[in-house]
Amino acid sequence: MVLSYTADPSDLKNFRPISLLPFPAKVIEKTVNKQLTTFLEDNNLLDPSQTGFRTNHSTETALISVTDDIRTLMDNGETVALILLDHSAAFDTVCHRTLITRLRSTGIQGQALDWIASFLSNRSQRVYLPPFRSEPTEIICGVPQGSSLSPTLFNVYMSPLANIVRKHDIIITSYADDTQLILSLTKDPARAKTNLQEGMKDVADWMRLSRLKLNSEKMEVLILGNTPSAWDDSWWPTALATAPTPTDHARNLGFILDPLLTMTKQVNAVSSACFLTLRMLRKIFHWIPADTRKTVTHALVTSRLDYGNTLYAGATAKLQNRLQRIQNASARLILDIPRSSHISAHLRHLHWLPVSKRITFRLLTHAHKALYYKGPEYLNRRLSFDVPTLLLRSSGLALAAVPRIRRSTAGGRSFSFLAAKTWNSLPTSLRTTQDHSAFRRLLKTWLFEQR
Repeated sequence: MVLSYTADPSDLKNFRPISLLPFPAKVIEKTVNKQLTTFLEDNNLLDPSQTGFRTNHSTETALISVTDDIRTLMDNGETVALILLDHSAAFDTVCHRTLITRLRSTGIQGQALDWIASFLSNRSQRVYLPPFRSEPTEIICGVPQGSSLSPTLFNVYMSPLANIVRKHDIIITSYADDTQLILSLTKDPARAKTNLQEGMKDVADWMRLSRLKLNSEKMEVLILGNTPSAWDDSWWPTALATAPTPTDHARNLGFILDPLLTMTKQVNAVSSACFLTLRMLRKIFHWIPADTRKTVTHALVTSRLDYGNTLYAGATAKLQNRLQRIQNASARLILDIPRSSHISAHLRHLHWLPVSKRITFRLLTHAHKALYYKGPEYLNRRLSFDVPTLLLRSSGLALAAVPRIRRSTAGGRSFSFLAAKTWNSLPTSLRTTQDHSAFRRLLKTWLFEQR
C-alpha cells in the first residue's frame, strides 16, 4: 500500500492499495472470467438488479431503471425515498471463505472451484511509506485490484443482498458496491416504515456476516415528490447509525438528481464543467490540427453531454437548449469559426446530431434492446409490443404498448412512456429491424433527414 506525498500520513484513509499483477496471470484470468461469466449468465445465477460489470449493462441503464421506478410512483401521487447506500472498501473486505461458499452454491465445483480458491490465496501486502517498508503480510480477504476476474467474483459475493431487500417490498438497483433503494412513503406509511426498518436491519445483519460495512459518511436520502415532510428521523432504524439528513439533491452514479427529477442541477453542473474545459482548450487549439481537436473535444466535452442523456428525455426545451449551446461552442472551437456563423451546416459536417436528436437516438436504442430482449432484464420488462386481441392490420407493425399516465411531469417523462411513444413514431421499416447494429445505423440516418 502506498501514500501520496501530499496526503496526511496519520489518516489511514489516505492509503490506497496498488496491485502488482504479472501479465501472464492477467491473460489467464481474463479467459477464466469469460467462462465464469458465461456460466453465470446462461444459468441466470446473478441477480437481475446487479448491473455492474455485465454485458449490455451500464451506469446509464441503472439510472434509467431508478428514475423510471421513481417517476412511476410519483405518477400515482406518491412521495418516494431514494436511499443511496455505499459500502466501505467493499472489494477489499470480501471474505474468501464466504465467497467460496457462495460460488459452490451456484454450482461451481471441482477443479474450477479449486482454481478460484488458489487464485485468492497466498497473496501478500506491505505498506510503503518512503523511506520505510513494512514486512509482507498475508491477505485473508479482498479480491485483487486490477484483475478482470475480481468484479465478477464481487457480483457473486453481493448476489444475496437483493433478495433480502425485496422481501421487505423495497425496490433495489445496484452497480457494484453502489446500492439504490426506492420506497414509497405515502401509499401505506405505517407498513412502509416497518418495511424500511426491518429491511435495513436485515441488510446490516447480512453485511456484518459478510464482513462488509456501510459507509455512513456517503449514505444519502433524497425525498422525491410533493410531500417531503412525509420523512423524518423516526423512519430510520435506531439500531443503525444516525439517520441521514435528507438532501436537496443527490449524486448517483455520476448524475445529479433533484427532488422533482427536473435535471436542472445536472444540466447546471454539465454546463459549468464543459464551458470551463472549452475555455482551457481554446488556449492551445491554435497549434492543434482539426482532427485532433475533434478527438480531444469528444473525450473532454461532448462525452459529458452524452453520458446519461436518455435521462434528459422529456426535459424542458430551456434545459436542452443549454446543452445545445455547449455542442455549438464545441463545434465552433474545433472548426475555428466565429460565434456569429450559423451552426447547423457545421454540425452536419462533423456528423453530429443536435442534442435533442442525440437524446432521441439514445432513448430509441435502449428501447430497441428492451423490445427485442437484448438489454438488461430490468429494462426488457418495461417495454413490450402491443399485441391486439383481434387480427388487425396493425398486428405486424411492431408497435409498442404505451402505458397510461396521470401526470405529464411524472409518468409523462418516464422511460416506459417516452420510449414507447417515441418508438411508435418511427417508420415501420425501422421498428421491424431486429439487428441492433443495423437499427442504430438506419436510425441515425433517419434522424439526420428529419427537420
